[in-house]
Order: sequence, then C-alpha cells, then structure tokens
Amino acid sequence: MAKKKQKQQPNQRHTQEAATEAKASLGSLKDMLNADAVSKLKQLEKDMKSENERKAKEAEEQKRHEQEARERNKSFAELLDDYEKKGGGKFN
Repeated sequence: MAKKKQKQQPNQRHTQEAATEAKASLGSLKDMLNADAVSKLKQLEKDMKSENERKAKEAEEQKRHEQEARERNKSFAELLDDYEKKGGGKFN
C-alpha cells in the first residue's frame, strides 16, 4: 500500500500545482471581469435611478392633470361645499 500512496503523491502535487496556476491566471481574469461587471452594474444603477425619477415625475404630472380635471368638472354645489369647508362661508 505504501507504493500506491507514493505514486499518488506526485500526481497530486502536479494537479495541485496546475490548480494553483489556474487560480492565479483566473485571479487576474476574475479581477478584470469584476471591474467590467462593476462598471456595468454602476451604469445599470444610474439608468434605473433616472428611469425611476422619470416615472415619478410622470406620475406626479398625471396626478396634477387628474386633479385639474376634477376641479373643472365640479358642480356649483360641490364648489360651494368646498368653499364652506375652507371657512370662507358668508356667516363664518
């Protein structure tokens, strides 16, 4: 059995050295990929922020238009009620 272990050790050393070399070369490749991925993620983040801001502005604008439309479509009684609720009535 001792002979079998001795035969395996050189093969293990060779595979360990190959693995170490592969890790070293992958390390630099990994760093390059990480830098590229980080820049892409930052750009994506900027794009998402600008898209969210645009959507928020559009929603605010839509809400304002809807409010204006409701104001235009109020009846005289509704306008009078609103005026009285605000304390602008004749006898307040």
